[in-house]
Amino acid sequence: MFGRRRRETELDDLPQGAPRAGLEAGEDGATATAGQPIPDVPDGPYDVTESPDDGVHRLDLGALRLPALPGVQVQFQVDEATGQPLTVVITDGRSAMELSVFAAPKSRGLWDEVRAEILEGVETSGGTESAGSFGRELRIPLPTGRPRETIPARMLGMDGPRWFLRVVVTGAAGSDAGAAPLLEETLRRLVVARGDDAMPVRDPLPLTLPREVADHPDGPDASTSATSGRPEMPVPGVRTAEIR
Repeated sequence: MFGRRRRETELDDLPQGAPRAGLEAGEDGATATAGQPIPDVPDGPYDVTESPDDGVHRLDLGALRLPALPGVQVQFQVDEATGQPLTVVITDGRSAMELSVFAAPKSRGLWDEVRAEILEGVETSGGTESAGSFGRELRIPLPTGRPRETIPARMLGMDGPRWFLRVVVTGAAGSDAGAAPLLEETLRRLVVARGDDAMPVRDPLPLTLPREVADHPDGPDASTSATSGRPEMPVPGVRTAEIR
């Protein structure tokens, strides 16, 4: 559903400038706990060169630095053969938010053209465009895999320096944008680490399992809370790891 109808084949431009100092995932830092306010900083998602010093522990997923906020679960579908994460989903129990990040050119963003491509394909089935708290977004009927069955979903897009972040929200927040404040806060604290390698435009940026999961691959016995950084890995094969 990313809309590769007009997919560019050229490589993107070289990186811009040197990174500025900031909180990087994998560094030790204070972890937000329930009842402790998170410092007020400008809204993200952020490029890694502007990562805020907000005291929030972030899981290092390679191209993404995901804030481990209390009250949400982080799930990874992992390819058993390669160990490569296929998807990253954040859920609060009532809503879910799937994150995907792609290479983009230096000269322009992608969301305007991607949004137009997707809207063209879903207008006949009831898809619409509207304003949201992160800018223009799409309201789309998302197929469930069952014949003629769909669920309401919202698709958001954010353009950054040589990256494009796509977000698909389902569950309660798929129809009510205000139903999942924790997921929205997670998105506002997210950091994207594009890397310096030239990549074809619209290719997905590589994701990796965070150290908290990769160091404990043996299953549910490794399960504890997100603040202690231990995972659940309950299903073999293409599996889902959860950090609570």
